[in-house]
Amino acid sequence: MNKEVFNRSHILFDETATTQEEAFKSLAKFAYNAGFVADETAYFEGLKAREKEATTGFKDHIAIPHCKSSVNKKPGLFLIKFKQAIPWQALDQKPVKVAFGLTIPEQGATEHLKLLSLIARKLIDPDFREGVLTQDDPEKLTAIIDQIEFRG
Repeated sequence: MNKEVFNRSHILFDETATTQEEAFKSLAKFAYNAGFVADETAYFEGLKAREKEATTGFKDHIAIPHCKSSVNKKPGLFLIKFKQAIPWQALDQKPVKVAFGLTIPEQGATEHLKLLSLIARKLIDPDFREGVLTQDDPEKLTAIIDQIEFRG
């Protein structure tokens, strides 16, 4: 994995979110504080708008919220583990415990939408899914995410 797109500092253990809206706010604040988005509120609104198009809830308690927007300064991947399971209109109707949040700039979006595809493909691997869901050690989580072959 490209260290500029994802590294250990991109892991958030969210203790407070209980709704999808709170989860999006948490992701927006985290991405903004990390310097990946120019406007926290606009990114939050972009996440909500994208969710209205189709669910980002994958399956097995995992979601991939994202939006392509001019407020996204650079491509990024953020892993958020929620203390409370978040109600989400996921494909399997299960609540979300882990989210892979993406910042996708409008420039070069095609390349970085590949990252979305790579994550979705990797989530088919039961060992990868299980590791992401059960592991709470940031070093081990980073090693798991680094299995995604993205150099972007």
